Amino acid sequence: MTARSITRHHGGHRPGVTTADLVTAAVAYAAAGIAVLPLHTPGAAGVCSCRAGAACGSPGKHPRVRRGLHDASRQPQVIRAWWSRWPHANIGLVTGTVLDVCDIDTARGLRVVLDLLGVIRPPGPLIRTGSGWHLWYAAEGLPSRVAIAPGVDWRGRGGLVVAPPSLHHTGARYTFQQPWQRPDLPACPPQLRALVLPAPPPLIISPSAPVADLDRYVQAALAGEAERVRRAPRPIIRGGRRISGGGRNDALNRAAFRLGQLAAHTPMDETAVRRELTEAALSTGLGRAEVQRTLSSGWRAGLRHPRRIGDRQSAAGRHVRKAPVHTWPEPHS
Repeated sequence: MTARSITRHHGGHRPGVTTADLVTAAVAYAAAGIAVLPLHTPGAAGVCSCRAGAACGSPGKHPRVRRGLHDASRQPQVIRAWWSRWPHANIGLVTGTVLDVCDIDTARGLRVVLDLLGVIRPPGPLIRTGSGWHLWYAAEGLPSRVAIAPGVDWRGRGGLVVAPPSLHHTGARYTFQQPWQRPDLPACPPQLRALVLPAPPPLIISPSAPVADLDRYVQAALAGEAERVRRAPRPIIRGGRRISGGGRNDALNRAAFRLGQLAAHTPMDETAVRRELTEAALSTGLGRAEVQRTLSSGWRAGLRHPRRIGDRQSAAGRHVRKAPVHTWPEPHS
């Protein structure tokens, strides 16, 4: 099976899926140890069942339950009660505990992954979504990452995916192109793991270089990070649908992390840093609550991985570790 044959073989239109089919599938996922939750459903013309309706940027892909991933469950009675209340709900699976997913959005992305793995047919379960593919792997503690390759994301800790036989907003059903032989899942190939967790750069040890004007250096570092946040890619939304996620939150997380690294050994006004980065992030359209969470997380992580000015590592952070991403607590059993 080549990338071209995978692309051509869709087979996703299954109008006969019933509530019983959805419940059976959801309970089976839970029996395999994967936490399940009900998602909204795309209706006519792909309009989401949520309050946003046609303006929803992620129709049929976000939780119906109030606390999202926190409410996910493996209990059959809970799952049946959900689908009794929402008979057409899509099925959401929490990733990062049993299941990790390579989320491929485009045919180009599929070719990139197959070329990277050196295969014409990927191992393990292959799911056809409405416009892309999911490759299922056994969870190994990897974080969720966006854009690990063009058109490719990784759903790990704290992630969520839509599962068969859910309905895509295009009208197609999520379907297995290659079956899942429960409960076995293949291990994440080292080629993909390297994209999700790039090897840290070698530590550069050099004599400390004095900085003539410390305040000027700190101000330049802060101004540079704020500018990177302002220039971060914005989400692309077309026809009421979110096509790409952008990079605003990631840019803010990295900026806070790098400045936190410096602050561990360098006099720096945390209030001024927060004010400057908050203003930059708000100007990109991020919400204030999200900005504060991300900023605090990145700053604390940077303090735990200090970097001295004399390390000859640029404020752009080319030689520093990535800041950890926010993760959700594990769902209850």
